[in-house]
Amino acid sequence: AEGWGCDRDRSEGAGVTMAIMSYEGLRQDGRRWNELRRMQCDLGVVSGADGSCSFTCGRTKIIASCFVVPLSKQKASAARVPTTATAAAASTAPHVELRVSWLPFATQERRERGRTDRQVVDLEGMLKQTACAMLDASSAVVQKQTASGRGSSGAARGNNMEVQIKVAVLQADGGVRSCCVNAVTCAIGMANLVCGCLVVSCGCTAQQLGRTLRETRMLQSRGEEEEGKRLLLDPNGAETTKLGELSLSVTSAADRRQFQDVVSINCEAKLTPEEFEEAVETCAEGCRAVSKFLRRKLLDYMTKVATISSH
Repeated sequence: AEGWGCDRDRSEGAGVTMAIMSYEGLRQDGRRWNELRRMQCDLGVVSGADGSCSFTCGRTKIIASCFVVPLSKQKASAARVPTTATAAAASTAPHVELRVSWLPFATQERRERGRTDRQVVDLEGMLKQTACAMLDASSAVVQKQTASGRGSSGAARGNNMEVQIKVAVLQADGGVRSCCVNAVTCAIGMANLVCGCLVVSCGCTAQQLGRTLRETRMLQSRGEEEEGKRLLLDPNGAETTKLGELSLSVTSAADRRQFQDVVSINCEAKLTPEEFEEAVETCAEGCRAVSKFLRRKLLDYMTKVATISSH
């Protein structure tokens, strides 16, 4: 196509020339390098679930549901008496079970992924780590309240609960890990569970992309120095296939001044320390925007539920 001349890639068998970015500095979907895809978050989409969310980012769609059930006797008997303060704080958090279903029509390959698939296993481990980060933070608050004598019901309730989370990947077009994390966060936040913080995620390309010819000429005409290459925020499937992806998951507290703790980082390429630091900073900017979006959606939903219940 005319106007697309930067970092061309010829697809196999099709003979069609595709480009990551045009001369005007626009990507295939019309975004700039530092813009997120359009996000949509629908809460309460699964009937019978304590919390559920349908999260869509671009053409990637994830459905997550959360069920809070009593802990079975076998799992309760397997839990031992804590001997350290860390184990005591962890014992107040509910037990988490998580399953990921990658549907065959999620990608163009039409390949069925079982539970033993490497990508599914890695995704389950990362999402379980996300859920535990949210619930463990709340258990630490319960421990402080129990130690000060202000309340102990939260600890007892946490010991007797099991949180079952089911995640279904309906469409996968880049950023699957980040979308799954955001969907699980909304499902847990809606399930009337005490959460110390939210966990949000965003990604960027692992490899850097050079500036377009037009942008280079504009900088030269202005007498400005060229910054060189940069990373693409929130890559789609085509960008991920060519440039790889680095996804970052961090905790997001209500207080913006509070430091964000890193929950997980997944990188699909080898990076130098300087490149890795730049990629993490790029993802952190995206995480701030995602956090504002999710908090607004959860707050609007809870406000609507409170208004309906009050009448």
